[in-house]
Amino acid sequence: MKRFINILCAAAALVIGLQGCKQAEPEQMDSVDLRYRVSGSLELAATGARPFSLVVTSSKPWTVRSLHPDWCIISDEEGNASDPELVKVGKGEKTTLTVQYYDNTDLDDRIDYIEISSNGWTPKKLTVTQKGTAYLEIPAAELTPEMIAGAGEEILVHISSNQKWSTKVNTGKDWLTITDGETGEGDGVVTLNAANNGGEIRYASLSIFDRHDKKVYTINYTQDGVQLDLEGEEMMVAFDGTEASMKVVSNAKWTAVKDNEADTWFTITTPEVTGSGTLAITLEPNDTPNPRVGGIIVRTVPEEEDGFVLERRVAVKQAYEVTPVWVPIDESWLQYVASDWTTGKVTAVANGLSFDGKGRLHNSKLPFGTYTFRWSSISEDAKVRHWIVYGSDDTEMKFNLSGGKTSLEFNKGNSEAPSGLSSVSGLDMSQPHEFTYKFDPSGALHCKVTFLIDGISLGSFNSSDTVMKDVLWNATTDLYIGIETGKAILEGYWYTEPVAW
Repeated sequence: MKRFINILCAAAALVIGLQGCKQAEPEQMDSVDLRYRVSGSLELAATGARPFSLVVTSSKPWTVRSLHPDWCIISDEEGNASDPELVKVGKGEKTTLTVQYYDNTDLDDRIDYIEISSNGWTPKKLTVTQKGTAYLEIPAAELTPEMIAGAGEEILVHISSNQKWSTKVNTGKDWLTITDGETGEGDGVVTLNAANNGGEIRYASLSIFDRHDKKVYTINYTQDGVQLDLEGEEMMVAFDGTEASMKVVSNAKWTAVKDNEADTWFTITTPEVTGSGTLAITLEPNDTPNPRVGGIIVRTVPEEEDGFVLERRVAVKQAYEVTPVWVPIDESWLQYVASDWTTGKVTAVANGLSFDGKGRLHNSKLPFGTYTFRWSSISEDAKVRHWIVYGSDDTEMKFNLSGGKTSLEFNKGNSEAPSGLSSVSGLDMSQPHEFTYKFDPSGALHCKVTFLIDGISLGSFNSSDTVMKDVLWNATTDLYIGIETGKAILEGYWYTEPVAW
């Protein structure tokens, strides 16, 4: 019995101990509805900064504080609570307070934070950046200097400043040097010397840095000399191409000759030109199974017998005929259905993908080359559409068929679209139709683009001569293809791979 009584006592003591260790319930913090009207950040002038206003209302007493109270004066730093129910509906008592910053006399910018808080809750912060007094200026005319004489000359750069600064020649150090003013403080003059140039036109740049070694200006210089700038280093031509050209920028007379006279398959039609112009050739079609490669030497003609001669070489490359490959469109292409544009049905059928209502595919990683898309089972009310997109500016070439008539569109605007293109009408919508985007090399990295419907040409354009300049040879093809209305089946496409030189 004694042992039983001891156990009861121990149990009672344990219960009492546990009750004594029970944690108190945490005190609940009152909720606050704090509202204020101001942007998240402000930037103020160094001197004469205009005051700005804050509109504050809260269901609890509130305060407004600056992290740097010696920089500004706040008209009302605290306020009383408003009726919580009125605050919720935007009708609480509003206090409009004004913040005025004193002039910042330091060179550097300074950053302050205005904190709006109520009832101990995490304050809202307004970031205020006030500019410093530092400045570093150069006359506009000296930032875009005229061409330096070939004989060389002295160049002055006038700096207006209230801080330390430094200068450095980045490119062209071999002919443009700083003779005075590599470093300075306040107003100053940088003196440059350009050496005599007896050869090719040349370029240099000068950078000006502030007291923190932060680059503030870069001035680009050009010194007169012989100029012969070609659009590219090679001219690529299709197997059946009969002409090609390349732009030349020059300030001298120049000639063009073959580097191998045995290359009789092309002829230079501009063997001698004065100043800027065009290097042009004609070619015979290439009926061989191999590419043809030749070269042209372009060189300037000196005004004096022993004068400087500048020379460039241009490779001439003509492709051979490549056999197209048929690529069927099957159910694997369903992964390319563009859900953001498609409202109809796109389903796999035996001979391709069937479109019923508005729908399109988007494949952004097709290889460059010539494409011929084949459509069949086209309804009378169908509008068949193709978009091929190139470049960072989304240069689009749109090829459409609706009501038996083709149309071409360009996202750069029809007023700037390539000229000389036509349309074909009277097409039988009940018959299959093939749409071709044909790409041939043209000059330096650009393309001759030809549009065909069922083998009938709608015309072509050279991408180097139009706003469609982003259409470059060997660029990745970004394809959108589908219908806007009606029904049709996309069977597949013929793909012609470009020649690998």
